[in-house]
Amino acid sequence: MIRRSLFIASLLATLLLTACHRRPLTDPEDAALLNVHLVTEGINNVTCNIYNPAIEAPVITSEAVRSLIYDPSGQPILSQGMLTNYTIDERGYETLGAAIQLSPGEYRLLNYNFDLETIQVTDQESYATIYGYTQEIPEKLYSRFGTRADEVGKIVYQPDHLMVARQELLTVRPHHDLLRIDLDAHTVVDTYYIQIRISGPEHMAANAAGVATLSGLAPGNRFGSNERIDQESVAVYFEMKKSTDPRIEDQNQDVLCATFNTFGKLPDRHSDLRAVLSILTRDGKTHQKVIDMEPIFATEDARLRHWLLIDEVWEIPVPVYPDSGGGGFNPEVDDWDDIEEVIPIGPKG
Repeated sequence: MIRRSLFIASLLATLLLTACHRRPLTDPEDAALLNVHLVTEGINNVTCNIYNPAIEAPVITSEAVRSLIYDPSGQPILSQGMLTNYTIDERGYETLGAAIQLSPGEYRLLNYNFDLETIQVTDQESYATIYGYTQEIPEKLYSRFGTRADEVGKIVYQPDHLMVARQELLTVRPHHDLLRIDLDAHTVVDTYYIQIRISGPEHMAANAAGVATLSGLAPGNRFGSNERIDQESVAVYFEMKKSTDPRIEDQNQDVLCATFNTFGKLPDRHSDLRAVLSILTRDGKTHQKVIDMEPIFATEDARLRHWLLIDEVWEIPVPVYPDSGGGGFNPEVDDWDDIEEVIPIGPKG
């Protein structure tokens, strides 16, 4: 309910500034209908190539698309507004649309799903500079990795799927009928499945999920030009769950696994791709494992299907309790303390 209230407040604030949404269509030559279709087909680990059906896949949906109309050079913004008319198109894709006014001329269009939980959008004044990114996790989450946190570097939240529809050059000529503009939005975010085999899953704290980071990833995307930001790299934080993998031919099919989102591996150069996995055992002790992910990212499974399958077994240690001397009791830990963190909702600016 809080998320929805904040979203509605942001939406209303933006509508007050808009120049292209809900304006009276008094001039037929300016009348246009803009529809953005959220194309979700072929997204690894979301709508195709699901490795483990027991792990919930990300859901891509939206209630509003923000539309930015730029000068054909890419700046400044000439008009902006919200597309909120929700339909399902003939292909089965969610579609957000609205009536707009476009006088004859040339324009550059950029549209993206507005109701995002983790992604911040900034530098929107120019088509070439607008980018999305996620914020750094709080200190309390860093503490789950102990001294390893210093080695990992900056850790950020994983991004939502940022669905983007572009048109580099739209030429509007004088017309008497309603001009219909249909654009397909595609994600600029990758979803990966990661898995490591384990032994002794019963030694983990009863309700504790494993936590992990994967470093060497892009911190954001300039989504006007669809370019990953590569001036720095970050690590993405996510949780891992206990599951089983029936594809494993051994007797032990226990695994820790997760799906997570990222702006992607930094292109065309080596990056420090490392996974740091951290679990809590019943005696309250934290155990960690560091894995070089470079060779795993080079596999066919990773390149074609975004499956990061770590082919080794992590042995979860047997809990060691202090000797109670026969008169006491051995405490057990069920889980980490819950951490409640408020994530800013919606684009920045």
